[in-house]
Amino acid sequence: MKNFKMHLMNFLKMINKLLKITLVLFAFSSPVLAKQDSGHLIGERNANITIEIFASMTCPHCAKVHLEVLPGIIDNFTKNGKAKVILKDFPLDLAALNAAKISKCVATDSVLKFHDAIYSKQSEWMRGNNIDEVNIKIKKIASSFGIDDKQFESCLANKDNEEMVLKSRIEAKNLHDINSTPTIIINNKKYTGNFSIKDISKYINKIK
Repeated sequence: MKNFKMHLMNFLKMINKLLKITLVLFAFSSPVLAKQDSGHLIGERNANITIEIFASMTCPHCAKVHLEVLPGIIDNFTKNGKAKVILKDFPLDLAALNAAKISKCVATDSVLKFHDAIYSKQSEWMRGNNIDEVNIKIKKIASSFGIDDKQFESCLANKDNEEMVLKSRIEAKNLHDINSTPTIIINNKKYTGNFSIKDISKYINKIK
């Protein structure tokens, strides 16, 4: 437990460090120039409606949205080209950060399935006495996506992946004032309705 707390403190320090860097960058550039299309894209890039889903892989509500709501959004809006979905990282803890980092090393055409596996097995892998135990469980899931032990450790240690994930969280805060997960942004506006496919569909269908 002591080691887990230490790793959590390091996670928070990383966020604070990147926050300072990002705030400096924002001071010298317009927010509209910020990277809006980072994350995993589902659908056509030129779709008129953009649905960004900010989630933490250890968040139970995020798992529910991903497994129960996202499939409906894909079927109703991305397959017909009306909207695109972008899955974005907003890790709430070190376990979520590590899972998100590993997702960056999964083959592009398998990323959505990796998210499916992570969320459907969330209660199994996210619990452990320390972060090392959690990582072993994430590794087991990753192995079914062609990531061997050596690749897993390399991906986990990759600083570019780490900064990519943390930057997503920091930009979410700066651009959309996001503090919790899941948060859905539709055409740069925070969706505040119920997280059901029925209510989200109603909202999307009103967009012209």
